[in-house]
Amino acid sequence: VSAVIIGFGTSLAELTVSIEAVLKGSPDIAIGNIIGSNIVNILLVCSVAALIMPIALKNLKATREIYVMALASLLLLFFKYIDWLNILTGILFLIILTIYIIISYRQDQKEVSEAETLPNLSLLKASMYCVVGILLLLVGGWLLVTASIEIAQSYGVSEGVIGLTVVAVGTAIPELTTTIIASIKKHNDLVIGNILGSNIFNILGILGVTLLIEPIPISEEMMNKGIWEMIATTVLFILILKFSKSLNRLHALFMLSLYALYIFYLF
Repeated sequence: VSAVIIGFGTSLAELTVSIEAVLKGSPDIAIGNIIGSNIVNILLVCSVAALIMPIALKNLKATREIYVMALASLLLLFFKYIDWLNILTGILFLIILTIYIIISYRQDQKEVSEAETLPNLSLLKASMYCVVGILLLLVGGWLLVTASIEIAQSYGVSEGVIGLTVVAVGTAIPELTTTIIASIKKHNDLVIGNILGSNIFNILGILGVTLLIEPIPISEEMMNKGIWEMIATTVLFILILKFSKSLNRLHALFMLSLYALYIFYLF
């Protein structure tokens, strides 16, 4: 649920911004938004959650999502490196995403016990809550980012940096909100699943749909200031998830420091 439904729902802000950016002829904002959001989700969103409540990782059930996130990140690096982010790549990304969702549903459906206690909430009401929540996130993200772009451009900052920072943080507000709530309620799987799912959807879903509308040319700025940092951040996150018993406050402070240094470097 956290990786697929929440991950998709909180990524709708990125979808709105990326599509709007390519239609306005600002591809660096579109790709910077996706790359920057993945960095923000790990170094900022996850760190804030860990500062509120250390996250136990010993019994984490997200091995599949970790591998899919790694695969998606490497695919983005590969297609970006060969300068081939076009409609065919978009179709490939969406096919991989569809396969992932189907496999996730079938595997997890078998693992869920019928004896589990279900909340007293009808399917219709739960679905309505999801739809209303997603729509509110979508509108809020669009308003926040539109204002942020205007403010940043008035200071003469490049579109690449705007996408990697202001826009990325703006569209990560839904992930941050959801993660804080899950952390307070001690739902560790929801915290990590939301971040993993959002990062997967950002690349395979958001970028996939955006590429169906218009190919995204590669700029040297985005290659030098975003993609490698996203790969390094993803590797760090995977190492913590695989080899640490918990994501504690020390990890969080370290990751927040890395993000602060990254922002300082960009500006």
